[in-house]
Amino acid sequence: MIKKILKKINFFSYLKYNIILNFSKKVSGLPLANKGLDFIASYSRSNFISYIIRPKYSENFKLISTEEINQKEFGIIIQGPLSTKKELAFLRETLQIYKKIFPKTLIVISTWQDSFTENLQNEDYIKFLKSEKPKDPGLGNINYQIKSTSNAIKLLKKEGIKNILKTRTDCRIMKPNVKSFLLSLQKTFISDNQANSRIFASNVATCKYRIYGLTDILLFGKTEEIELYFKEETEEQILKKYSFQRIINETAVMSEILLCARYLKNKGVELDWTLDHWWHCLSKYFGIIDINSLDLFWYKYDWNFEQRFVKNYLFKSSRSIEFSEWLSMYNQFELNFENLDYKEKFFLDENHKITKKIF
Repeated sequence: MIKKILKKINFFSYLKYNIILNFSKKVSGLPLANKGLDFIASYSRSNFISYIIRPKYSENFKLISTEEINQKEFGIIIQGPLSTKKELAFLRETLQIYKKIFPKTLIVISTWQDSFTENLQNEDYIKFLKSEKPKDPGLGNINYQIKSTSNAIKLLKKEGIKNILKTRTDCRIMKPNVKSFLLSLQKTFISDNQANSRIFASNVATCKYRIYGLTDILLFGKTEEIELYFKEETEEQILKKYSFQRIINETAVMSEILLCARYLKNKGVELDWTLDHWWHCLSKYFGIIDINSLDLFWYKYDWNFEQRFVKNYLFKSSRSIEFSEWLSMYNQFELNFENLDYKEKFFLDENHKITKKIF
């Protein structure tokens, strides 16, 4: 009916590429999604706008993995709160999708005793951990993350899992054959010291101009490395043990920065808290995975602007580092990021609260 009405409007032909009424239409000979009530309208005089269409529900997700990976090679942690029934519903569909693309893969959901877990039960390859929250959450709830993640690592380690993919309850991978891809990255990009192994992180929220700004949204590595990264210490203990000040060289030692800096210290790295050293550490100790390689959907913070961290054409450089840039760094090409004079800066205001200025 809507389409018939629009066809009678003279300027419909002008708008036809800016209005999508049904995602089931064929594009390049294939349908995008099942039939349903779908509607997108967009218009911009100065920008190209494109879309990614993903099914919300597992019943409309048909992709499967065909890879053969030993069950002990790979385990998954899904860590975070389930504070609402909406978050629970998202996780429930994620788990059904993971049965298709991560078959016979041990998955640990690590959350809190006050979380919504209605109708979710332990299965052969899905285990639930419900911990008590620490009394002090720490800045950015860092103590929550450390405790829930380290508890999940203990379970996977007890099961003999050799490699861990750590994600969150508000994230969903939708790409099949991901295990072989991640293990291939590990085999291809070997650390200088073969006794160690790189930790690979998503490009989203791994900030190029934030010192030691490795994301904690998605991490992959050998079990021993992920265990070291989330070593069970409180924020207060970490700050004291490693002699970290709250602000060092305009960088807030909190959340993901705290985890990354502590990990490097435990690897015997001398930190100088400069961007040059951060870029060096990225090339030497870590690896970057573009989320498009995983079809990772992050259901939080302006989620409909999916490339918000990676694509911004109004600055001379994107905020996040991408695989293409990391690969050049790995191969010791001079990218000269410092010439742009960009930096994410943090300050303590008059109320001793941390404020941030990007670039």
